[in-house]
Amino acid sequence: MQKTHSVKVKTVAKSTVVKSVLISLLRQPGQIVAILSDEIDGVLQPGFRPISLSELDTRLFPHAASLLADWVSLQNAGELSNVWPAFWRVFWMTIPDPANVVAATTPQVETVKKPVATAANPRAFRGTKYQPPKPAQPDFDLCTWLADQRLLDAFFARHDFVNSPVLDAQGQLISLAADQVPSSAALFFGHWKMPVQGLPVFSDGFRRYFLWQLRTSSTDQQLAWLQIWHSHNSMQADDEWRSENLYLLAHMCALDVTQCHGAELAQLLPVNRQNIFLRLLILEVQGRLSVQQMNPEQLMRLHELTEDGARFEYYLGNVLRNLSWQVSVEYSLAGCLLFEMSGEIDLSSFRLVAMHDCKEELIDIIMQACGCARIRMHSTLWRACGELPGLAQLLRETCWGKLTAQTADNLINVIFQFRWLDDDANRLAKWGAYLQVYPRFHTALIQLTGEVQEKLVLLWYQLIDGLNDNAEICATVEDALPLMQMLAQPPYSNNIDYGYALPNLITYLPVHLRRALPDLGRHFWYLFERACRRENDTRLLAFGIAGMAELSPALLWQGLQSAAPRLFHTLRLLGSLEYERRLQFMREQMQTDWFACDWAALDLQTANRKMLALSKMSKLDSPLPRRLRLHFEGEITLTDMQVQRHCRLTLARLPALRLRALEQAIWHDMDKSFQLREQSPSAHHALQLLAGLDSRPSSNRKGLRRFLQNTKAGKPLSYLDHPLNLDWYAAHPRVNKAQWQTGLQKTTIVDGASVQLAFERDPFEILKLGTYVGSCLSVGGFCNYSAVACLLDANKQVIYARNEKGVVIARQLVAIDEKDRLFCCAVYPYQCSPAMRAAFKAYDQELADLLGLELYREKEDSSYDVATVLAQCWWDDGLWSEE
Repeated sequence: MQKTHSVKVKTVAKSTVVKSVLISLLRQPGQIVAILSDEIDGVLQPGFRPISLSELDTRLFPHAASLLADWVSLQNAGELSNVWPAFWRVFWMTIPDPANVVAATTPQVETVKKPVATAANPRAFRGTKYQPPKPAQPDFDLCTWLADQRLLDAFFARHDFVNSPVLDAQGQLISLAADQVPSSAALFFGHWKMPVQGLPVFSDGFRRYFLWQLRTSSTDQQLAWLQIWHSHNSMQADDEWRSENLYLLAHMCALDVTQCHGAELAQLLPVNRQNIFLRLLILEVQGRLSVQQMNPEQLMRLHELTEDGARFEYYLGNVLRNLSWQVSVEYSLAGCLLFEMSGEIDLSSFRLVAMHDCKEELIDIIMQACGCARIRMHSTLWRACGELPGLAQLLRETCWGKLTAQTADNLINVIFQFRWLDDDANRLAKWGAYLQVYPRFHTALIQLTGEVQEKLVLLWYQLIDGLNDNAEICATVEDALPLMQMLAQPPYSNNIDYGYALPNLITYLPVHLRRALPDLGRHFWYLFERACRRENDTRLLAFGIAGMAELSPALLWQGLQSAAPRLFHTLRLLGSLEYERRLQFMREQMQTDWFACDWAALDLQTANRKMLALSKMSKLDSPLPRRLRLHFEGEITLTDMQVQRHCRLTLARLPALRLRALEQAIWHDMDKSFQLREQSPSAHHALQLLAGLDSRPSSNRKGLRRFLQNTKAGKPLSYLDHPLNLDWYAAHPRVNKAQWQTGLQKTTIVDGASVQLAFERDPFEILKLGTYVGSCLSVGGFCNYSAVACLLDANKQVIYARNEKGVVIARQLVAIDEKDRLFCCAVYPYQCSPAMRAAFKAYDQELADLLGLELYREKEDSSYDVATVLAQCWWDDGLWSEE
C-alpha cells in the first residue's frame, strides 16, 4: 500500500517552511487538478489548495510528469488505438472531480447512406472515379469523457472491448466476462466483488477528498474511512468547525490510509476537542496511532483529567510526542495526572516530555515523596523514573514518613544528579552502583532525626555528586559513611557546610589513607569545620585538596596529621589557581628539593642542615632553634643529646615548613610578571583573582592583566580614561561623569550601629566585592570574571557598607543601563538584616536623585540592557526585587 508523506515543497522565507501533502488528483475537462494540504512552520493551514498537475512537485507524486504527458496525449488524440494505454493510466491514477459535471454528451456516429441518382450523377457515382465526400469522423474528446463518470460509462457502452480490451495501470490486460459491458464504477470498485447496485453510496465530498487515496485500498479500509466520513457529516457543529474537521480527516487519510484508528478515537471526544486531537495527531505522530498504543479508555481518562482546553491540548501533545520515543501512553498519562495534581500552571515547559518508558505504578509514591519534601517536582521525578531503572522501587523502599522536609528534598536532589550526566552508559553505571549502596545509607539515615539527619543527607548529596569512578563507588561509600555519620552528630556543628572539600578528601586520597580519616581526631575536624565557615573559602579548599591529592597525596596526608592550620591556608591559596595551571604548578614543584627529597632516608643532622639551606633559598625564616643554628655555624657547642633533641624538634616542623615553601612558590608564580606583592599588600587578592581566570576571552583575564601592569607602571586608574569608557560617556550625555565616579557618601544607623555607605574608589577593593561577602564573584567563584567587569566598565559601580572599624558588612552593585536608568542589583550577603536592606534602598533612591536619573523598576513588558564596555563579559545578577 502506497503511503503519502509530507514533503517540504518550498521555503517562503528564511524562517518559513511550507510542507504539503497530496490529498487527491482530480480529472476536470481541461486539466488534472492536484488538491494539497499545507503545513507552515508546524501549523496546519485551514482549507485545501488546488494546483494544476504541471505545478505538482514530483516528491509528492513521482509519476506527475508521465501522467501529465499521458493527459496531453489524450487531449491531442486522433486515433484511439494510439492513446489506449495512456487512457487507462490516466483512468487508474486519477478520479473524476465530482464538483465538475460536464453537460456535453458522447458524440453519436450516424449510419452512412448510399449515394442516390441525381440529374448531375444519374449513375449514383457507380463506375466513376469521383466519389462523394466522406462523412466527418466523430471527435475523440477523451479528456471530457474521463472528467464525467456518466460520459465515460456511455463511451464504455459503445466501445468494442474485444479489439481494445481493458488495461490495468501497468498496461496488462484485464479479463472480462464474454457478455460483460464494464462501467467505470465496476472497474474502480472491482475488488468489492459485488454488483454496482450493491456498492455503498460515496458522496461527492468523500470522492473528492478521500477516494483517490483509497483507490487501491482494501474493502475494509474503504468502509472504515467511509464510516468516519458519515460520522463527520452527522456531527452537529458550525461550518467553521466542520470545515476544519474535514480538512484534518483528509490530511490524516493522505498521510496513511491504513491508520484510521486515530480518526475513530477522535469521534469519542466532544465536538470542541475532536479537532484538537486530530491536529495534534498529525503534527506529533503524522496521524499514525495504533490500537496497541492508545485505546478508547486511555483517551477518555485523558479527556476527563481537565476541563480546561489549553491543558488538555498540552497533555495530549506530550502524550503523542512521547510515543515517538516508544514511551507508552500509560506512563505519559501518569505524568499528566501528577502534573495536574501538583497544581502547576506553567504550560510552556517540557516537563512532560519523556524519552524512556516505565511500566511501574508511580503516582502514589511520587505524591508521597513530593509531599514529604514540600516541593512541586512531581513531573521531574516522574521523568526520572523512566530514565533510571529501579527508581520507583527505591522510592517505595524509602521511609518518607521518618524524614524531615529538608532531608526529603536533598534526598530527591541526589536522584536528580544522575539526570545531569550526559553519557547514558556512565549514568546507568553510576546509578546501578547507587542502588547497591543506598539501602545501607537509608538505614543509617532513618535512625537520625532533625538537623542531624539533614546534615547527613547533605554530606551524602555532596559525596555522591563528587564520585566519578563508578567501579569504586561501593568501596568509597563503605569507607566514608562512618565518617559522615560521625560529622553529622554532636559535638560537630549542624550549620557548617563542607561543600566539596570533604568529598574531595574522601575520593582523592588512596584507600588506606581514606580509611584513616576518622582517626585524625576531634581537634582536626574542629579545625576543618572552622576552615569551611565561608562558602568561597570552602570552594578554594576543595580545589586545593584535589590538586594536591592528585599529585602528592603523601604531602596532603602529612599536613592533615601534623600541620592542619597551615595546610588549610596553603590549600586555599593553591585552589585559587586555574585548574590546568594548578596541575602544572604542582608537577613542577614536585621536582624541587623540598618535595623530591627522601627526607626519611636522611640522618637527623643532614636533614636539619638541608632544611636550613632550602629555607634560605626560599627566603623563609629559619626553622631551626637559635642554639642549633649557632651550633651548626660553629659559634657554640652542644652535646650530642642536645643536638639530637633540637634536630628532632626541627624535623617535626618539616610538614608545615614544606607547606610554607609551597605557598612562597605559589606567590612567586602569581607575581613574577608584576612584582606587586611587596609593594602593595592589597594587590594580593588581585593576583589570586588573576591566577584563577582561564585563557578564554570571556574571563576578562586580559583586562585584569593590563590593569596590574598599569599599576606596576604607576597608573592604577588608567582604565577610567580608556577610549571605550570615554566613548560610553559620550554616548550617554545625561550621565554626569564626575558625579557618577564620585557617587554618594552616606552615614546611617543600622541595627543600632553606625554604618557608612559609599562608592568604592580603591580598585583593589572593588575587586573584592565577591570575596567580602562569599559570593560567586570571589576568588575561585564561578563568576569571578564579573568582578573584573565591575572594576573596568565605566557604567558599573560598587557600593560598600562599612562599620565603624571600616569592615565591609554588605555590598551592592549598581549600573546605568543603555536607557540612562539606574539599575540596582541585589544586596549581599543574602542573610543581611532587613534594616541593612532598607538602608541600601534609601541610598539607591538618593543616588538616583543626585544623578538625575530614573531608578529602574521592573514592570510588565519592561526590559533593561546593561552593556559591557571595557570588559568582555559580566554576570548579570538581575534586578534587586526587594520592596
